[in-house]
Amino acid sequence: MRTLLRNTKTGFYFQGVDDWTKSPDDAFDFKLTERVIRFVRDARLERTDLELVLAFDDPSFNITLPIDERFGAYASMQGKEASPIFG
Repeated sequence: MRTLLRNTKTGFYFQGVDDWTKSPDDAFDFKLTERVIRFVRDARLERTDLELVLAFDDPSFNITLPIDERFGAYASMQGKEASPIFG
């Protein structure tokens, strides 16, 4: 299983700083879900168009999760410190 970050508007996957790719095979593997969430928070990315993808060898088993307040990732709050993740 690979842990990926995907932009829902563009369909592109995070590959590296300022690099996004259409291919999930070329995307950066965060390995752990909390690494994706921390990256979104620390990079202060607009999370409304992002999702976490748990990608399997067979794409029909892929799981997508929106990155929203359930993760406690308030990366896009203006004028406030980013909230801690997972407590």
